[in-house]
Amino acid sequence: MSKPGAAKVAAAFDETMGRCMLALYRSAKQPVLADWGKRLDDAAARPGLVLLATEDPFVGGEAMRRRSAARCSANVAVLQGLGHWWMSQDPKRSAAALTEFWTGLA
Repeated sequence: MSKPGAAKVAAAFDETMGRCMLALYRSAKQPVLADWGKRLDDAAARPGLVLLATEDPFVGGEAMRRRSAARCSANVAVLQGLGHWWMSQDPKRSAAALTEFWTGLA
Protein backbone atom coordinates (compact mmCIF):
# COMPACT_ATOMS: atom_id res chain seq x y z
CA MET A 1 0.00 0.00 0.00
CA SER A 2 1.31 3.44 -0.83
CA LYS A 3 2.02 5.93 1.96
CA PRO A 4 -0.84 8.23 0.85
CA GLY A 5 -3.20 5.24 0.69
CA ALA A 6 -2.10 4.05 4.11
CA ALA A 7 -2.68 7.53 5.53
CA LYS A 8 -6.27 7.50 4.22
CA VAL A 9 -6.91 4.07 5.68
CA ALA A 10 -5.37 5.06 9.01
CA ALA A 11 -7.53 8.20 9.16
CA ALA A 12 -10.68 6.10 8.69
CA PHE A 13 -9.62 3.31 11.07
CA ASP A 14 -11.79 2.92 14.13
CA GLU A 15 -12.80 0.22 16.61
CA THR A 16 -15.47 -1.18 14.30
CA MET A 17 -13.03 -1.53 11.41
CA GLY A 18 -10.49 -3.22 13.65
CA ARG A 19 -13.09 -5.66 14.97
CA CYS A 20 -14.25 -6.50 11.43
CA MET A 21 -10.71 -7.02 10.15
CA LEU A 22 -9.80 -9.31 13.03
CA ALA A 23 -13.02 -11.30 12.57
CA LEU A 24 -12.25 -11.76 8.86
CA TYR A 25 -8.64 -12.86 9.40
CA ARG A 26 -9.54 -15.13 12.31
CA SER A 27 -12.29 -16.79 10.26
CA ALA A 28 -9.73 -18.00 7.72
CA LYS A 29 -7.72 -20.22 10.05
CA GLN A 30 -7.40 -23.99 9.95
CA PRO A 31 -9.39 -26.13 9.53
CA VAL A 32 -11.56 -23.55 7.72
CA LEU A 33 -9.05 -23.01 4.90
CA ALA A 34 -8.65 -26.75 4.36
CA ASP A 35 -12.44 -27.15 4.24
CA TRP A 36 -12.72 -24.35 1.67
CA GLY A 37 -10.03 -26.05 -0.40
CA LYS A 38 -11.95 -29.34 -0.36
CA ARG A 39 -15.00 -27.50 -1.72
CA LEU A 40 -13.14 -25.42 -4.30
CA ASP A 41 -14.59 -27.41 -7.21
CA ASP A 42 -18.06 -26.18 -6.17
CA ALA A 43 -17.06 -22.67 -7.19
CA ALA A 44 -17.15 -23.77 -10.85
CA ALA A 45 -20.94 -23.40 -10.69
CA ARG A 46 -20.47 -19.66 -11.24
CA PRO A 47 -18.07 -17.66 -13.40
CA GLY A 48 -14.94 -16.72 -11.52
CA LEU A 49 -11.83 -14.62 -11.86
CA VAL A 50 -8.49 -15.09 -10.14
CA LEU A 51 -6.44 -11.91 -10.08
CA LEU A 52 -2.83 -13.00 -10.08
CA ALA A 53 -0.70 -10.12 -8.81
CA THR A 54 2.77 -11.45 -9.53
CA GLU A 55 4.50 -9.65 -6.64
CA ASP A 56 2.03 -10.66 -3.90
CA PRO A 57 3.87 -12.91 -1.44
CA PHE A 58 0.91 -13.30 0.91
CA VAL A 59 -1.52 -15.50 -1.03
CA GLY A 60 0.51 -18.49 -2.14
CA GLY A 61 2.63 -18.99 -5.21
CA GLU A 62 1.63 -18.63 -8.83
CA ALA A 63 1.37 -22.40 -9.38
CA MET A 64 -1.06 -22.76 -6.46
CA ARG A 65 -3.20 -19.86 -7.65
CA ARG A 66 -3.35 -21.22 -11.21
CA ARG A 67 -4.18 -24.72 -9.94
CA SER A 68 -6.97 -23.28 -7.78
CA ALA A 69 -8.30 -21.27 -10.72
CA ALA A 70 -8.34 -24.40 -12.88
CA ARG A 71 -10.19 -26.39 -10.20
CA CYS A 72 -13.02 -23.89 -10.17
CA SER A 73 -12.91 -23.10 -13.91
CA ALA A 74 -12.01 -19.47 -13.20
CA ASN A 75 -10.38 -17.09 -15.61
CA VAL A 76 -6.96 -15.75 -14.65
CA ALA A 77 -5.95 -12.11 -15.05
CA VAL A 78 -2.24 -11.55 -14.54
CA LEU A 79 -1.33 -8.24 -12.95
CA GLN A 80 2.38 -8.23 -13.72
CA GLY A 81 4.52 -6.37 -11.21
CA LEU A 82 1.70 -5.66 -8.75
CA GLY A 83 1.59 -6.85 -5.14
CA HIS A 84 -0.94 -7.45 -2.39
CA TRP A 85 -2.39 -3.94 -2.78
CA TRP A 86 -2.81 -4.30 -6.57
CA MET A 87 -6.04 -2.30 -6.56
CA SER A 88 -4.37 0.79 -5.17
CA GLN A 89 -1.00 0.29 -6.88
CA ASP A 90 -2.53 0.53 -10.34
CA PRO A 91 -6.26 1.31 -10.13
CA LYS A 92 -6.68 1.72 -13.90
CA ARG A 93 -5.13 -1.63 -14.78
CA SER A 94 -6.98 -3.33 -11.92
CA ALA A 95 -10.30 -1.86 -13.01
CA ALA A 96 -9.62 -2.85 -16.61
CA ALA A 97 -9.03 -6.48 -15.59
CA LEU A 98 -12.28 -6.56 -13.62
CA THR A 99 -14.26 -4.76 -16.33
CA GLU A 100 -12.96 -7.14 -19.01
CA PHE A 101 -14.12 -10.11 -16.93
CA TRP A 102 -17.55 -8.62 -16.20
CA THR A 103 -18.04 -7.59 -19.84
CA GLY A 104 -17.39 -11.17 -20.89
CA LEU A 105 -20.27 -12.30 -18.65
CA ALA A 106 -22.85 -10.22 -20.53
